[in-house]
Amino acid sequence: MAIPDFIGKYEIRRELGKGAMGAVYEGFDPVIKRSVAIKTILAGYLANVESEAAVARFKQEAQAGGRLQHPGIVGVYEYGEDETGAYIVMEYVQGKLLRQCMRERGRFEPIDVFEVMKQLLAALDYSHQHDVVHRDIKPTNVMVLGGMKIKIMDFGVAKIENSSLTQVGTVIGTPTHISPEQLLGLPADHRADLWSAGVILYEMLTGHGPFLAETPVAVMHKVMNVEPTPPSTIVPALPAVFDALLTRALAKKPDGRFQSAREFSNALLAAFIQSKPIARTRGSSNDSLPPPEPVAGGARSGSAGTRSAGASTPLPLPQETLDEIESSLIRSIGPVAKHLVRKGVIQARSIEEFCSTLAENIPEGAERTDFLKRIEQLKKATPASMPSRSTNPPEPTSVTPVVVFDPATLAAAEKRLAQYVGPLARVLIKRAANDSGNVQELYRKLSEHIDSKPERAAFLKGFV
Repeated sequence: MAIPDFIGKYEIRRELGKGAMGAVYEGFDPVIKRSVAIKTILAGYLANVESEAAVARFKQEAQAGGRLQHPGIVGVYEYGEDETGAYIVMEYVQGKLLRQCMRERGRFEPIDVFEVMKQLLAALDYSHQHDVVHRDIKPTNVMVLGGMKIKIMDFGVAKIENSSLTQVGTVIGTPTHISPEQLLGLPADHRADLWSAGVILYEMLTGHGPFLAETPVAVMHKVMNVEPTPPSTIVPALPAVFDALLTRALAKKPDGRFQSAREFSNALLAAFIQSKPIARTRGSSNDSLPPPEPVAGGARSGSAGTRSAGASTPLPLPQETLDEIESSLIRSIGPVAKHLVRKGVIQARSIEEFCSTLAENIPEGAERTDFLKRIEQLKKATPASMPSRSTNPPEPTSVTPVVVFDPATLAAAEKRLAQYVGPLARVLIKRAANDSGNVQELYRKLSEHIDSKPERAAFLKGFV
C-alpha cells in the first residue's frame, strides 16, 4: 500500500513502522506547525468482526493516552476516522527503545538505572492516580530520549477504571513482563504495572531478565512459581539491599509488593542512598570522567573545552556547591550532568563562564531559565564560595563549625517531609542535617527530593 499524502489534516512525511493491521507515520500539523506521530488501523480491520477486540484496544489507547498529560508519557492529541481507517495522532519523539539500549549496554550504570526508574515510576504514579493501568510495561514500550529522559508509549492494552473494553480472563501482554495474576487471567490493578517495572529494574541492574526460558510456557511457569536469582549473585558488586527490594517488587501476590509507584520510588531512592552507588568521592580511583554522551536538543557537551582551553586549576568551589549545581542540571539533561560539571569546573575561568557553559547544554526554554534561576539563587546564598579563577593561591579560610540541630527541629522537618516522600524522610533528614549549616539550607536540601514543583514550594513555604 502506498504511503498517503495526508491523513486527516496532517501531511505525511515518512513511514516509521508497519504491521499487519496498519502503520505508523511521521506527520506534520500544518496549523500548529509541529511534527506528530500517526498510528493507523486499516479500514479492512474496522469492518472485520474477528478484529473487534483489536479495534477496541486501538480506541482504548486513544482514550487512555488522551486523558494523561505527563512529561514521562507520550501525549495523544487526536483520534479520528476516514475512508481508509482509524488513526491516533500522538506526540512525536526521537530516541531509542529501552530494549535497544539494553542490547547495546547490557548492564546499566547505577546512576542511569536510578534516572530511568525514577522517571518510569513517576509516570506510572501519575497514570495510576488518573485511574489508568498500562498492563504492558516493558522495554519496547519505553522510549529513551537524550539525557536519559524517558517516555512511556502504547496504552493499547491499558485498563481504564469503569471501562468495559477489557475483560477478566483475557491475557494480553508480553510473558516475560506481565504479572502472575495477568497470566492467570485474574483481575489486575496498578500493582501489575509495578511488577513489570520491577522486571525492568532487574534487567537494568544485572543485564539479564529474571524469568528467561526457552519457551513461552517455561517463562510463564517461572513467573508464577520460581523466585528469580538474587541480583547480587549475578553481579557481586551490587549491594544486598537491591536483593530485598526486588524480592518485594516481584512478589507473586499483589499484596506482597509495593502498593504504589511512589512507595516503590521511595524504597529505590533509600536503597541507592544506603548503598551510595551514585555518590562521588573527589580524588578517588573511581572518579574518572565518563565519555561524553549525546544531549537532548543538539547541545554541545564539549563547549566548555573550546571556550577555556589551557585552564587546568579547578575553580575553588566547595563540594557542596558542585553537588547543588549538578543536582539542578541533572533534572534537565540526566546523568551526563555529572561529566559536564566535572569538566566545566576544571576548564572554566570564572563561575559566570562555568554556569553559562552548563546552561548551553539545556535546550532553550523553561528548563534553561529554571536552571539559571536556581544557579542565581545559589550564588546569592553562598557568594563567598563562588569566586573567579585567580593565579594567586587562595587565602586561608576558617573552618565552618559543625551545626548541631535541635532534635525538635529535625523531628518537625521529618514530619513535614514525610507528607511528600513517606518513610524515606528519616533517611534523608540524617543526610541533610550533616551537610547543612542552618535551617534554611536544611529545608532547601530536603526539597530536592520532592519532584513536584507545587509540592516543593509548599514544603519550603515559611522556611526559604
